[in-house]
Amino acid sequence: MYEVELKAKLNNYEFTKAELLKQKPISTYPVDYYDRYYDLNNALNSTEKELRLRTKTTIDTAEPRYFLTFKESPFDVESKSKPEFETEVLDPEATETILNQLGYTKTLSYTKHCEIFKFTYKDSQLEVALVKLDKLKDTFLEIETLTPYQEKTDALFKILYDFLEGIKIKKDQLTTSYYVDLVNETENTA
Repeated sequence: MYEVELKAKLNNYEFTKAELLKQKPISTYPVDYYDRYYDLNNALNSTEKELRLRTKTTIDTAEPRYFLTFKESPFDVESKSKPEFETEVLDPEATETILNQLGYTKTLSYTKHCEIFKFTYKDSQLEVALVKLDKLKDTFLEIETLTPYQEKTDALFKILYDFLEGIKIKKDQLTTSYYVDLVNETENTA
């Protein structure tokens, strides 16, 4: 699947949340992601690929679910959007053991606290997340949709940009920085 995604650094979290609510989301819910990243001799990071084990806990139910995700190198240079392959796993400890036995080591972990907003916009299913990370002072917005067809990604990017304009997110707020790099910078300067 092609994850068509944009990320923006927020100037005012509460203002953006109010703008999102004005758009009448289909649903909204809080979720925490505990993300662990793995690499093998920097082979993935050096090519902007990602191997992630995620614990997703929906706050309302407190039930954790686990996902193993592999992201290819970006297919879109401007946004750094990547093809993504994800599967749910039943046993995260066994999954981590398998990764370790294959030579992968955990390089970084962090927790993302998100408010998720789901929309149908211009015939597309959009997921918007307002994001706070324990290890960063800045807050972010992520907007994404998925398609199995790379030739549809340009049209989907236009839809994302239109939606962002409608909630008053300016293009100069967009960022291609990876959370992994931002967290690493913070930890290395601490």
